Amino acid sequence: MNDGHFRVLFIGTLFATFAYMMMFLAMSVVSYDLSGTNTAVGVIGTGVGLAMLLAPFGGVIADRMNRKWVIVVGQGGGAAMLALTGVLLLLGQMTLPLMFVLMLGLGFTFVVMGPARNAFTADLVGPHLIGNAMVLSQLSHTIGQPFSPFIAALLLESAAGSGGTYLVMGALVAVGVFTVAVMPNRRRQGETAGTSAQAAQRRGVLADIVDGGRYVWRRRTLRLMLLMFVSTVVIGFLFRILTPAFLDQHLDRPTTDMGQLFLVNGIAAAIISFVVAGLATTRWAWPATLLLVASLGVGYFVLAASQTFVQAMIAMAILGPGLQGPVMILQARIMMNTESAYYGRVMAFTMMAWGVQMVFAGPAGVVADLIGEREVFGMMGVAAFAVTVLGTLGWLAIRKDDHPALPSALPAPAGVAASTNGGSSSAPTMPPPPMLRPVALMSGQKIDR
Repeated sequence: MNDGHFRVLFIGTLFATFAYMMMFLAMSVVSYDLSGTNTAVGVIGTGVGLAMLLAPFGGVIADRMNRKWVIVVGQGGGAAMLALTGVLLLLGQMTLPLMFVLMLGLGFTFVVMGPARNAFTADLVGPHLIGNAMVLSQLSHTIGQPFSPFIAALLLESAAGSGGTYLVMGALVAVGVFTVAVMPNRRRQGETAGTSAQAAQRRGVLADIVDGGRYVWRRRTLRLMLLMFVSTVVIGFLFRILTPAFLDQHLDRPTTDMGQLFLVNGIAAAIISFVVAGLATTRWAWPATLLLVASLGVGYFVLAASQTFVQAMIAMAILGPGLQGPVMILQARIMMNTESAYYGRVMAFTMMAWGVQMVFAGPAGVVADLIGEREVFGMMGVAAFAVTVLGTLGWLAIRKDDHPALPSALPAPAGVAASTNGGSSSAPTMPPPPMLRPVALMSGQKIDR
C-alpha cells in the first residue's frame, strides 16, 4: 500500500470536515436568526437528518460502485449546496422553507459520500490496519473540531456575514473533492470482479440492504456496538440545536458565542481523542466507552444547571470527551469486526446515527420551546445514564465473545506466508506505513524496523 494515497485522503477529509463542522454552527445561528425559535432550528436540522436516514442506499452504492468516484460526486454535490446557500444569503433571498430544502439536499450528499469514504479508507490500508486507519480518520475530525466553530462564529460576525461563511465552507469542501479526484483509480479489494458482486447485482438494492441488516443482526457484538453508537450520537449532539436559544434566553449572550463554547468543547474532545486512540484495539475499549458515555450525562446536568457563561464552558469541556471518545472507539471496533464485502452497508448504518440525531432535533426544539432548554438538557443527562446502564449489561452478556481485534490477529495479506501449529499462526505482520505508526504503537502493535 502506498502511504501517499492514505495521506491524500486524510488531507481531503480534514478540509471537508473543517467545513462541515463550521456548517453545524452556521446552520443553527442562521436558522435561529431567521425565526427566533428552537423549533425552527430543529426543523432545519431535520432536513439534513431525513436525507441521512437513507444512508443504507449509500452503503449499497459504496459496496457496488467505484468508491473513489462516489466520494467525488457526493462531496462535490455538498460543495455546490453550501455555495448555493451562501449566494442566496448574500442576495437576501433565503427563507426557512428554502433553507430546509437546501439542507435536505446537503443530507443526500452525505448519504452518497459518507459510507464510500469509510469503505475506501479500509480498501487503502488493508485488513491489518483497519482499526488504526479508522482511528486516524477520526483524529482528522478531531483536529478541526476545536477551531472550526470558532472560526465560523468569527466569520458570521465579520463583513463576510452568513453568506460569505457558507461560501468559505463550500470552497473548503471543494478542496477536499480535488484531493480525492487526483488519487489513482483503485478497484475494491477482491470484490469488484468477484462472483459475490455479480450476485449482489442480481439481488437488487433493497435485498442488499436487507442482507446488510441481517449481517449485523446475527452478530450480537456488532449489533450492540451499533446500538451504542447510535444512542451516543443522538444524545451527544442534541445540545448544538438548543445552544443558540440557551445563550440568548438564559445567559444573555449573543448566539455567535456558540463559537467560544464549541471551541472549549472541541479542545476537550481533541485531548480525549489522543488519550483513547490506542484503546479501540484493546480490552479496555468497552470500559472506557461506558465511562465516557456516563460523563456525557454529567456534562448535560452541569449544562442544565449553568447560570453563567463560564459554567456553560465547564459543561462543554465535559460533553466533548463524552461524545468524541465513544464515537472514536466504537467506529473503529465496528469496522474491525466487519467483513470487507459489507464495509459500505455497515458504515451506512453508523451514518444513520447522524440522521436520527438530526430528525430528533425537530421534536427536541418543540419540547424545548414548551418546557425550556434546561429541562431538555436534564432529560438528555438521564438518557445518557440509561444508555450507560443498558450498555454495561449488554457488554457483560457478550464479553466472553468480544476479543480485541488487534491488527496482528487479522488475516495476513496475500503473499505473506503463514504456518499453523496447534491452531496458532506465526505469520509475520505487515508493518504499518509511516502515517499510521503513531496509532499502531498506541494500540500495542509491534513494528519491525
